[in-house]
Amino acid sequence: MSERRTSGPEATAELEKELTRIAWRVERWIDPGPSAVVAGAAVAAVTASLLMPWSDRYAGWQVLAGHAGMGPLPRLFTLVAVAGLVVSVLALLIRFWPLAWAAATISAVGALSGLWALWSQQTSAADADIGPGLVITVLGFCILFATWARIVVAAHPRAGKTPPA
Repeated sequence: MSERRTSGPEATAELEKELTRIAWRVERWIDPGPSAVVAGAAVAAVTASLLMPWSDRYAGWQVLAGHAGMGPLPRLFTLVAVAGLVVSVLALLIRFWPLAWAAATISAVGALSGLWALWSQQTSAADADIGPGLVITVLGFCILFATWARIVVAAHPRAGKTPPA
């Protein structure tokens, strides 16, 4: 039952190989640090803004459910917003680098589609209006994108590395 330990080049090569495997696994995890508080606050603000009025007649949840007649762009924005919230919360909880990257990407799409939804409401018929919920949601996604982009760039694993055997 005794293990035979050898010293020399074989043991050094095996140790180096094991350390490389461990480092590769560790590099795939992120530590957002204080940025996690900013991302969490933005997630809370976006979640609250879905309950706020997006126009004089409709709240964000009504747009999400399809009960509002605000047009297709605000509806698309609510769908992207929910996806961004889910992925952001998962990335904050799990701290896996690919999830953080997905949160950054969806937040960028959310910020752009939110600005597009604001623009569509501003340039549509004269009776169209913009409520505070829509503005807060767009600002929240801009903050989420900036935060996730900073986290992803700071924690980027080494490119071109494949998992060691």
